[in-house]
Amino acid sequence: MPEEWLCMECDIICHKKLVLHNRESCIDGFYRPIPPTVCCVKENGRCTLKNQVRLLPTVRPDRLCTCDPTNITESAGRVTILVCINGRYDLYLPNLACRVCLSQWTPDRSDLIRSGYWPASVNSETLFSVDVFSTFEEMKTVAPGLSRQGFLRLLEQRTEQFGRSGKIHGDAFQRSFVEYTFCQFLCEKMANVEHFTCPACTPNMLAVSADGNRKLYRFQHSKGSEEPYFEGIFIAKDVDVSSFVEEIRSKAKSTPGKGTCGATQWSAARETARRASKLDEEGLEVAVCRHGVILKGLNMYRGEIFAYPLFLQKELQAATNIHFYCTDISCKYWPYLQKMSVSMPELSPLLQMRPFLSVMHAKAHSTKCEIVWSGRNQEGAGATAGEEVEMVNSFLSRCALTTKFMTKSARNDMLTVHAIGWNRRKHDGLHLALSNRYVKTVRKAEAESQRLENLSRELGCPENMVQQWVHDVRQWATDDSIDVRQDDQHILQRSIEHICMGVYQKKASLYNQTDSNKIRQMRRRKLVEEKRKLFEAIKRYNEQVPEKEGITEQMVESRLSMVGHGSGEDSLIWPWEVHSTAYRSILLTGSFV
Repeated sequence: MPEEWLCMECDIICHKKLVLHNRESCIDGFYRPIPPTVCCVKENGRCTLKNQVRLLPTVRPDRLCTCDPTNITESAGRVTILVCINGRYDLYLPNLACRVCLSQWTPDRSDLIRSGYWPASVNSETLFSVDVFSTFEEMKTVAPGLSRQGFLRLLEQRTEQFGRSGKIHGDAFQRSFVEYTFCQFLCEKMANVEHFTCPACTPNMLAVSADGNRKLYRFQHSKGSEEPYFEGIFIAKDVDVSSFVEEIRSKAKSTPGKGTCGATQWSAARETARRASKLDEEGLEVAVCRHGVILKGLNMYRGEIFAYPLFLQKELQAATNIHFYCTDISCKYWPYLQKMSVSMPELSPLLQMRPFLSVMHAKAHSTKCEIVWSGRNQEGAGATAGEEVEMVNSFLSRCALTTKFMTKSARNDMLTVHAIGWNRRKHDGLHLALSNRYVKTVRKAEAESQRLENLSRELGCPENMVQQWVHDVRQWATDDSIDVRQDDQHILQRSIEHICMGVYQKKASLYNQTDSNKIRQMRRRKLVEEKRKLFEAIKRYNEQVPEKEGITEQMVESRLSMVGHGSGEDSLIWPWEVHSTAYRSILLTGSFV
């Protein structure tokens, strides 16, 4: 520990080697910090501050020459700027010279790196201490929304606090930080450290979850021609993705529009999408294993289309053996994959995977869809939720505060650094996560088994009856012919449901998604047109069915008028749901069991 107070001579001797120590002085009653390039001297009976030369602490050569070491002198070389966790220091590079043979030495880049510094330029005019990069990387992992400017303001504030001055160049720090992290990545790769694989489930992965993140967009005004350092490591190359998408479009005809399932319209369930006018990258599609480890990602340029998760599925299938492929629109994505495998036979091996609808997203799908596709009803899925990618998206979304203003290469590199930091934390805590998950799963399995046994005993229901009921429910959900008496009538029913849902959503978003009266007026006109189509469809339906199975227009109008008041489209029960014999029988069976 340093002494509390030093005299002038001891201060010069002590801090000749301890250059980076923070020092303070009290002269003429003023207490203030002083930089390392200033010392206290006594002149004319008064203590004053005087400038002095201080050298950068670096490694020294064991032997400069064969001459007597007493002939070697040390002097100040070029001026250099050192940035460490305590801010900026203006120092000099050391220069050793022999008076006899005139040999000289000054630290080169290898000497500076061995000393714990990272040169920001070829001439080493600016040096960054390695502890600054490690601290910034850890802070970005803990708080992804932290900006580079905010961190540099912190360092500049510490510079002023300890009596020094000067600004820190932001672009030089950004470039040096990415260079350092990329070199660290290459060193770890030579040591067989795999950042984007899960040690718990590689190579036989039970489930992989994929989803798009629309928050990770980037504005078009952020130009830049530099190539990213981490190209293709986490985020797939844009050339490969675009060529795959173009091949998909050339081999099969795309179906326009968004997919609808239940009472929800899924923006991700579509084959085509228009490009945004003011954005370059519109988001990021990410694939994650069931333990939350990031595996692969790609840039989205046309919203969430089926071709993006299909590309990730194809890339991951080549490296791992995946059993379940989890998405939030599996009921729409898997038929699309089956259609594409016909025109592109190289995609046929992907059908060996099993579709898995994310458990929480399944609640927003139709009842039949949830029974058929939900992961809770898949044999062998265990306690897999399929929602692991949502945790990753929650983490990566906080990076959007800064990445949306970056250049293309800087965004790619920073997102890769964030992904590596996330996976490193997952790897470090994997043993605890697996042990806790195992204990919770065993306890939950025992509790659910006991609950089922108690319920069966209470209702007097043997096990074979439970199995029969499960079989009946699955058969009801998979049989598309149930509830369909006539094809035309079935199409009309679906049309009424979709139009009503569209009217409901347009009314609900009329004010909370528009801030212009002109846009509201346009949407009101479209809303009137949609309502007219709805009641025309209801009129045609009422002409085809008995009077007791018809739809009451006044009830539909009253429900739609109460949007935002605790009622609406979700409260409507259509006549074909009430009068369906299969629907009633399955409910009665479930009630009996």
